[in-house]
Amino acid sequence: MIKRQFVHIGTFGQPLGLKGQVKIIMHISNFNLFKSLSPYIADDKKTFWNFIHLNIIKGKLIAQLVNCNNRNCAEELKGKKIFVYKSHLPKIGKNQFYITDLINCEVKTSNDKLLGSITDVNNFGAGDLINIKQTNNKSFYIPMNKENVVKVDIKKIIFVVNPIKGILN
Repeated sequence: MIKRQFVHIGTFGQPLGLKGQVKIIMHISNFNLFKSLSPYIADDKKTFWNFIHLNIIKGKLIAQLVNCNNRNCAEELKGKKIFVYKSHLPKIGKNQFYITDLINCEVKTSNDKLLGSITDVNNFGAGDLINIKQTNNKSFYIPMNKENVVKVDIKKIIFVVNPIKGILN
């Protein structure tokens, strides 16, 4: 598995007001961690985002970038991803992993049948879903929960599942 140097921690959302403020959709669960992870890096992995402020307002992360002081500038940010260096993330314990570590892991059933490999982990509001791409290039999702996930072995690059009835046809 390729070690990933960068981790996607947020995505710019809708502008807020006329002075360049913009909402950020966080992809990590802790605001204080998000705030401590600079430098923030753009999609091109060369451009750095510098914030004047990052605040939680009514449960939403609101930011103001240096040199972005109007709505047009904030509009141009919409959909752009925010990355940090993986080495800046806190160390994790045994049996823990970052989502980025799962990308490209082989997915097998508990009886060793190869299902495909993980291409992404998405959350559409009801919990994390593992996006699995099969060898025929078709994809499907398996919920990432105790009922479906049996074992994660990052060192061996294997993700073992026992999907509930109906997920696999």
